[in-house]
Amino acid sequence: MTRVDEFNSFYSSTFADAVRVTYAVCGDRQVANESTVDAYRRAWRDWTKIRDRHPLSYVRNEAWKITALSRGTHPLRRRHEEDSDTELLGALHDLPVDDRRLIVLMTLGNTDLEEASREVGLPAEEGIENVTTALAQLESALGESIDAIERRMHGLAAATDSLDMPPAADVRSAARRGRRRNTILLVAAAIAVIFGGGLVATDGDALATSADLPRRQKIGAERPDVVLDARKIDAGNLLAAGQVATLDPSKTWTVEGTDDDVANTTPYATCPTQRYADPDPLRVFVRAFTGDGPGNARVAQAIEVSRNSKIATQTYQQLVQWYSDCEHPRVQLVAAYTVQRPIGDFQILSLRSHRSPERTFTVGFSHSGKVTSTLVHETDGAEGPDIEAFAQTLNASVAKVCKDSGGECSDSIQVLKTDPPPTTEAPSFLGIVDLPPVADIDSVWAAAPFSAATNPAATQCDKATYTSKSVTSASSRVYVLYQAQGLPQEFGVAETTARFSSPKKAKAFVQEITGRIDGCGDEILSAEVDQSRKVKVAAASGTAWRVGFEVADGKKIYYRTAIVRRGADVAQVTFTPAGEYDITQNEFTKIARRAATRLKYAG
Repeated sequence: MTRVDEFNSFYSSTFADAVRVTYAVCGDRQVANESTVDAYRRAWRDWTKIRDRHPLSYVRNEAWKITALSRGTHPLRRRHEEDSDTELLGALHDLPVDDRRLIVLMTLGNTDLEEASREVGLPAEEGIENVTTALAQLESALGESIDAIERRMHGLAAATDSLDMPPAADVRSAARRGRRRNTILLVAAAIAVIFGGGLVATDGDALATSADLPRRQKIGAERPDVVLDARKIDAGNLLAAGQVATLDPSKTWTVEGTDDDVANTTPYATCPTQRYADPDPLRVFVRAFTGDGPGNARVAQAIEVSRNSKIATQTYQQLVQWYSDCEHPRVQLVAAYTVQRPIGDFQILSLRSHRSPERTFTVGFSHSGKVTSTLVHETDGAEGPDIEAFAQTLNASVAKVCKDSGGECSDSIQVLKTDPPPTTEAPSFLGIVDLPPVADIDSVWAAAPFSAATNPAATQCDKATYTSKSVTSASSRVYVLYQAQGLPQEFGVAETTARFSSPKKAKAFVQEITGRIDGCGDEILSAEVDQSRKVKVAAASGTAWRVGFEVADGKKIYYRTAIVRRGADVAQVTFTPAGEYDITQNEFTKIARRAATRLKYAG
């Protein structure tokens, strides 16, 4: 049997079992499938080494490590399908990860205790103790006997039966692409070493000019060897568990796993659409940490080594953009901070998922030479880590790579609250990430341009138009909850922004609109204006109101509207609720503040 046939046979006969085990460990069908396929790619690359040494254990272990990195910092990817035993998955998730793996291996993995302990990396005696404790915890959590729990464990296999198994040829091809990239780097490094030492061994003139040198030697002379520089960066440049502990000293932090596979494409955090922002990095490292106790606290650090500083800068900008453009259901950008340093500032963003359980994400972006580093902390609840402590940890992540990356180091930092970075599309308007969740709707906001000539943000009270000669430009956007069911057509948010010929003209317009709304109750007897709130941010201000109109049978319909100004730029925002699908005036005022902030990007 050829090596290819041997691997193909192994792959086809074990894939179903491997993906079941991975799914039971992580509770996410998609992540389990992607991680298992990636593990088989790694197995093919190392086939000559592992073919005679428990290759299935190798695959399961690699899949678990990839899953830990993916699911550990990507809670919005967790799928709780109707055909899943979510109660059992939740109970398993509450176990320590080693105990969970032992239980899964001994049931779905069809392994004995000794083999399962060896695969997890525990002595058999410790494995026995852990399994006993874990089973008792499952019995208590589920209120069932061990026999019943074992039957439910085997029942989890049905959840992965519908998953597609890629052809073995595709798995091998993907593995070869990853190996080819690594081989090219090693060959380039070897060539650079040879050419770097060529001056001593050459019989020619050691003082010859660059123009006189052969083309091969000029390549090395014209640019630094970034491949050799990149080899200085390794897993030792990542944060240790003790450094991460400063984010929450009440917890014991452990490393779940470290991944350095350039070919891995699974995002390791919420918001990014890809795993890495650099499309062709020299080296990559992702390390995941978990904190014990309540809160399901997790941390991930990623390092991307680019081919030059220019690409690293673009990588940094792309990472920030992924979060400023974040489009996930019920995820909202809460705050932004700048970490000021004498040799280049960093950024920190705080986001919140309003799903259940509510979770807070704190994300830091740093850049030094050819290295870009991302630090992600997430925890249940509305409170993240202390921002000063997070900034210090972010700076510590830079300190571990700056000397090896061609960058500069500094321990002097100052953290300041700042405006959010601009969105990619229509930066002077509200972004999707600025809008709050509404009731229990689990859909993503979507925006579309609209004609400013009809001003979709106008109400019967203000009757605002942006067609006068003093308006030099105007545009509008409308926002709806995409694919939400049961919402009336009028529900949504509308925003119009306009630039006036001068700040004085803009101020006069805002004063006129403010006067119309404040006096609307006198002009329109069926109207009632209340819940007035002042809106004030740096360099911008305005007012937010709730406006009600009485309709048939004494019922009222309401709008929440605001107008804000920054210099010569004006934004008008109106939210049209529908019954229970409403937000509070405080929440709407926050939207108005963010709209005022976004005006700084009006160009």
